[in-house]
Amino acid sequence: MNADRILGDCPDIDCVGVGEGEELLPDYLCNLADPGSVAGLVWRHAGKIVENVLRPLLQDLNQFPYPDRTSLPIDYIESLPLDVPAVLSLDKFCTMQTSRGCPFSCVYCDIPSLARGKWRHRSAAHVLGEMQQLNDLGYRSIYLTDDHFLLNRKRINEVCRGIIDRRLQFRWGCEGRVDAVAVDQLPLMSKANCNFLAFGVEAGTQKVLDRLHKRQTLKQVEHAVSEAKRHGIARVHGFFVISSPDETEEDILASFRFAGRLKLDTFGFGRLCVYRGTPLWQEYIDRGIIDDTRDWHKWFKCSDIDPTVLPSARVNRLRMKGYAMLFAHRLFRRPLRTYKLLRMFGRHMKKADLLKLLWSPFQRRTLSRKPDLPARMMDLGLEEPERGAVSIT
Repeated sequence: MNADRILGDCPDIDCVGVGEGEELLPDYLCNLADPGSVAGLVWRHAGKIVENVLRPLLQDLNQFPYPDRTSLPIDYIESLPLDVPAVLSLDKFCTMQTSRGCPFSCVYCDIPSLARGKWRHRSAAHVLGEMQQLNDLGYRSIYLTDDHFLLNRKRINEVCRGIIDRRLQFRWGCEGRVDAVAVDQLPLMSKANCNFLAFGVEAGTQKVLDRLHKRQTLKQVEHAVSEAKRHGIARVHGFFVISSPDETEEDILASFRFAGRLKLDTFGFGRLCVYRGTPLWQEYIDRGIIDDTRDWHKWFKCSDIDPTVLPSARVNRLRMKGYAMLFAHRLFRRPLRTYKLLRMFGRHMKKADLLKLLWSPFQRRTLSRKPDLPARMMDLGLEEPERGAVSIT
């Protein structure tokens, strides 16, 4: 997305590859004398920047060999991606990818632009071959990094039955949407040792979900989480975002209350950010907030730049209040589940780290540096957006 600007701003870079690199890099190395023939390459010629034809997306993801992990030390352990990683087990852990892309178009996500709105997948047989290799190497915990694993019912069925038939010993996890067509495969996934499932919940009000173009309902969220727990998925995680455009204080607190009603084992609430290549970035260009020519290399927290978003300091205070409310709810309404989760963490973490983990949501966030701001705000000497602007939806 930024290849021409990278070359324009960085004179020491000779060329940039755009897109997937498995075929692009070998093609470039075989054609160093003729870079104009390499699809997907942006390069310099006679003092000008030349953009070659765009390289098509790879269609056959089965054509490549499995990553060679034989020389890697098997010393990674499974933990949640938090400020203070919560260690879930000491089993040897690794990641793998079975598909690429996502066909949905949430306003904050840059995956559709990178993958051109397509979802492509490896065959179940190819996936099982790599899983067998990982199992034989001694890995006992695998996380599938697919953007959306739950899209193809038939493939999930084949992968799960293959894990069962081969008697593979690892546990595994994945993530997906709550409206996925393969939610009915949850019983088989549990039987095939799937013990972790992360859902993109995002918000606890339909208003905010619609503003983010999630194309899902609160009822679908409740159904998916409930079904995952009913069928034995040990840990169900919910991703939430706060400080969305037009989101009020009550909307944010409603998201925390909604999380409290769900049968989630863990959850995370992050501030919404805007990245280049997303529909939200284009909206901010149209609203005059972002100057794409000067801001192309940046990303921003929406609460730092959007006048329709609550100020950052207020968002952080609301997040602390929401966490306190949610933790109290869990402690008094679901004490056994809370105890089991803390016991699992305590089994593998130092006491000091566990206390730091439990305290971290309530720490008052202080900025170690001033946030990056759009060029136009910097021109005007503004440290925060002018509040009260008209909302554009």
